Amino acid sequence: MWSKNPIPARFPEDRPLDWDVGLWWVLHVKPNCEKMTAAYLLNRNIGYYFPLYEKRTRVGYFRRIRTTVVPLFRGYLCFALEKERHNLLYDSKKLVRIIKVDDQEGFVNELNAVAKAVETGDELFVRPGVVPGKKVYIASGPLEGTEGVVVGGRTKQLALSVQMFNQSVLVKLDPFTKVEAL
Repeated sequence: MWSKNPIPARFPEDRPLDWDVGLWWVLHVKPNCEKMTAAYLLNRNIGYYFPLYEKRTRVGYFRRIRTTVVPLFRGYLCFALEKERHNLLYDSKKLVRIIKVDDQEGFVNELNAVAKAVETGDELFVRPGVVPGKKVYIASGPLEGTEGVVVGGRTKQLALSVQMFNQSVLVKLDPFTKVEAL
């Protein structure tokens, strides 16, 4: 059976993101070249994290829902590789620049929170910039253990910010989720 997306979001798939602390870099790629670059990294056995989600849009006269798998952070991939081996990336022709991650542990914590949000299967929204506000801790529900900022009026959303990309991922909060202020 054919898969919608043959490129895994994480390679190696069974390895937690925490195992590569100290090796993470951000790869800025040309527009619409994220999946090709992930396939390039996969073929060279370079560990990476490339969050994907199903985007639902209404199309046509009858407003049918079309689902496509798209990158969560357009133009960026995270990869784990020693600096001495970065020369493996330069024949890709899709590379714009390599960005150093200074706060490795904070970056991995932000990526783990985003990975939990993607696993929920809920509809996600990406918003430019880091959402300001008071940090909260999610004590129950599918996002248990994550930290973020609660935004919204009637329907509450949790904003998970990733500082390296200067973007935030918004995910709907269940009304019965227990939220604790930090």
